[in-house]
Amino acid sequence: MLLNIGIIHGFVGGGGGTEKTLLAILEALEDTNHKVTLYTFSKPKFSFKKITVNSILPISIPAFGLYQRLMESKLVEKAKHEDLLIQASGGFTVPMNTKQKLVVYCHSDFSSELEKTITKYKGVWGKYYNLYYERLKKSLEKINQENVILISNSKYVQDLIEKTYGKKSLLLYPPLDLSEFNENKSKKNSLITVSRFSAEKNLEFVIDVLKNISIDSVIIGNTKTKSNELYYDLLESKIKKEVSSSNIILLKNISRQELLNHLLESKVYFHASPETFGLTIVESISAGCVPVVPNNSAHLETVPFPQLRYEPNNMSDAQEKIREAISGNFDDLIISLKKSIQKYNKEQFKKSFVSIVDNSLN
Repeated sequence: MLLNIGIIHGFVGGGGGTEKTLLAILEALEDTNHKVTLYTFSKPKFSFKKITVNSILPISIPAFGLYQRLMESKLVEKAKHEDLLIQASGGFTVPMNTKQKLVVYCHSDFSSELEKTITKYKGVWGKYYNLYYERLKKSLEKINQENVILISNSKYVQDLIEKTYGKKSLLLYPPLDLSEFNENKSKKNSLITVSRFSAEKNLEFVIDVLKNISIDSVIIGNTKTKSNELYYDLLESKIKKEVSSSNIILLKNISRQELLNHLLESKVYFHASPETFGLTIVESISAGCVPVVPNNSAHLETVPFPQLRYEPNNMSDAQEKIREAISGNFDDLIISLKKSIQKYNKEQFKKSFVSIVDNSLN
């Protein structure tokens, strides 16, 4: 059955796993005979031959991501004549017509948004944040409607959604382009962390763990917003104040190829925050790194060996795991780790997603 499909993605340009998922969905649907339209606030910089783009603005705006996400309710209204809507932006907006199907790719269970009753932002920005959270809460009241189909990005999120809302969801892990890591580079006795420069990523803990370990370390991330820049400055100041942190380098907004080179050359990947999936961790494994991650959240799925997971926020345990990884004690796990991530292959994701779409109206 051929469908008219509308993809709702208010903010395109934020990067990260959310945008990689969007691109994989677009690639998958372009190979079908469905008529597909991407609804966005500002015009994306990429294009697909068989996919129509319907944007409120004719130019690309790489900032004001929250405002663009806030406009997703308007985009859903514009797409009211589509047979099926797909939302993979991390937002949740239910169409007024309860017969119009909605497929939501859930990067989380939305609990962090639900828990935010106030915002640190003041003035106009404070109003935007509060309005966004209130609209999201109102939409989530309709999550159990029959026309809403949920896809979880990990078993961890799947369990949280069922516990929180009493609704079952499908499981489909995010897409990983394994071909990006085919290049062979000799490993250095160095460590890498890849993360958005944001307080919830616990990067101050990363610095505290690494400052007393004699290992060259790099923390790489993007600063898409003003708050990201402020957090980056805070970390930079923390490193400069402590002589024992001289082995740590911060890099921001580097090219994809530079990031790949760092991953391919580093021996250990270190992570400090819980994740609903954690695409960079899986990418580090594909690059041949030994991951050292907290023993919580979706890390239990992406890093299936308990000896590579440390007690969350336990500095001595994290340091001991890193020392063992650098000394080669976990090298025998690398082959098994690489085998374990084959299920995240992008091509498999695309096939599975198209199958879900084709069965959505049954």
